[in-house]
Amino acid sequence: MSDADNDDAEAAGLPSPSAATELLGHADAEHRLLEAWNSGRMPHAWLFAGPPGIGKATLAFRLAKFVLSDGGAGAGGLFGEPLPPTSLSVDPESQAARQVSAESHPDLKILRRKPNDRGVMSAVIRVDDVRAFESSLHFKTSSGGWRVAIVDEAEKMNSNAENALLKILEEPPSKTLIIIVSNALNAMLPTTRSRCRRLMMAPLSDEVVSTLVNRAHPHLPRPDLDLILRLAEGSPGRALEFVEAGGAELYRNVAKVLADLPEVSGENLHALAGNWGGRKPKEGERDPFRTGTDLLLRWIDRTIRAANHAPGLHEIIPGDLEAGRVYVARIGVEAAFRRREAVQRLIRLESALNLDRKQVLIDAIHTLAFGEGLERRRA
Repeated sequence: MSDADNDDAEAAGLPSPSAATELLGHADAEHRLLEAWNSGRMPHAWLFAGPPGIGKATLAFRLAKFVLSDGGAGAGGLFGEPLPPTSLSVDPESQAARQVSAESHPDLKILRRKPNDRGVMSAVIRVDDVRAFESSLHFKTSSGGWRVAIVDEAEKMNSNAENALLKILEEPPSKTLIIIVSNALNAMLPTTRSRCRRLMMAPLSDEVVSTLVNRAHPHLPRPDLDLILRLAEGSPGRALEFVEAGGAELYRNVAKVLADLPEVSGENLHALAGNWGGRKPKEGERDPFRTGTDLLLRWIDRTIRAANHAPGLHEIIPGDLEAGRVYVARIGVEAAFRRREAVQRLIRLESALNLDRKQVLIDAIHTLAFGEGLERRRA
């Protein structure tokens, strides 16, 4: 994951993906990787795809530890021949595992977004980053064995960067395993996807997510846990982010304000804006504004899906889906899409221009209620 994502994991009481020593809920994915390895025909490039926060990066680093530990070489069989490994697990105290955990192994190369000179994380992976990454793949490995190259958040590459990566995939260096991790498979070029063995990773069961949340937050009230599980949709990373930022109460407050749309209660709106549109968090703290605006956009997305009769939707709290259907019925699906895009632009502007968060939130709710520009003037 990116440096920011590693910080998020550690803030939630979890190890970063590179430092994790276990991976729950993805036995089938591990089995497919082991089958390919044991066959002696390991593809040179894998594409791990699925929703954010479900363990894709953790699996990538887990595979890196396995490969850089000589493929889990273990005890011999009846006649002294090494037995094929049955798990990606390796000794976490081995030199290779410790180096991968610290992201310092000489034969591990990582491509991810980087912070700029002001310390602000770049929104994209740039072509210069890919070129530097590509150059690092042509040095001799430290032991003459495998090299592992991980591309994290690959959907964040701009078009020039992805074209540069495609050249690496077309002419891969020898004994180099490339693992591409993507949260949005359809955002990537078809040619990139076609050059990789695809491993689709599904959201985890509520039981697994609940286990991970309870480890980090054993005293979380059951009603809050149930609400968080519904919000997380099988993503432990997202669930822990919501818990850390007080997501259960945030969603209740967001839903309370949005239930009145297209009317707006000034009292409820200003209370909401004051709670999570105020100061920026200190280092190491969760950011309620980021979580809150994510929940706001998710409410709109669920509302539009409900209006289109999408299957598999369930209430997060009683009445939230029905309130959304009523809202879309009043303004129409196209207007709901336009307002959703306008709200997302506002949120991006806050991040880029350091705008007043409370005012951004108030403007976002007013945009949902009344539209923007010509739409608002016609109302």
